[in-house]
Amino acid sequence: MFNRSSAKGFTLIEMLIAISLLGIMVVLLFASLRIAAESWNSGEAKISEVNQKAVVYQFFKRHLSTTKPFPVIRDNLDQGNLEQTNQPQESQEPQKLAFDGFPESIRFVSALPAASARKGLQIFFVGLDPKQPSVLKVTLMPYRQAETNPNDAEQVTLLENIKNFKISYLGSAADTNDDTSGWQQTWQNAGQLPKLVKISISLNDGSFWPDMIFALKITGQPNAEALLDGQNQPGVENQ
Repeated sequence: MFNRSSAKGFTLIEMLIAISLLGIMVVLLFASLRIAAESWNSGEAKISEVNQKAVVYQFFKRHLSTTKPFPVIRDNLDQGNLEQTNQPQESQEPQKLAFDGFPESIRFVSALPAASARKGLQIFFVGLDPKQPSVLKVTLMPYRQAETNPNDAEQVTLLENIKNFKISYLGSAADTNDDTSGWQQTWQNAGQLPKLVKISISLNDGSFWPDMIFALKITGQPNAEALLDGQNQPGVENQ
């Protein structure tokens, strides 16, 4: 016969203890998973932040550092030609460069990589979006055209979430119409390019962003021969 007294089983207290231990283990497990997820997200955010800053730095290093000291193309000139006069070189006034530097924007001429869809020299305009002051945008326009066509312009977003954006220019007093020397807020109507350009950026998230200083590789006068070579070889990028 079956003996009830010999049957094995769990008492109510044992069941409560087991459930309590299981609950504690589940809580600890989910807490560990939450900490791991937060650490992962923090690491991803840090990597994204570093990559974002690296992209902006490489953009300015690649294009701003290789700015070409080319003049503004006059509307009354043929496409790709420079203004020529019979006057002696000493009596000619310095040509205005296609370079304009302001505290919150900059315009310069540079070349895109050979693999880029846009060929030849380009006019880069980098500045804050008037409609979104926290967004830094880049507008590209072919330099070869005497008359600019808005349909040929291309605009891309370079950086968002900007709190402050400032550009400074360094050059000798003889290079500008200003009698001051040292870092200047503007660089206009100069016969030469600035020697250094400093870009200061701060973001709304408060992350540290050191000042970026770029030395322009060419700071001489406009070179007609180099300009024509650049126009005739649009797929070649000057190193």
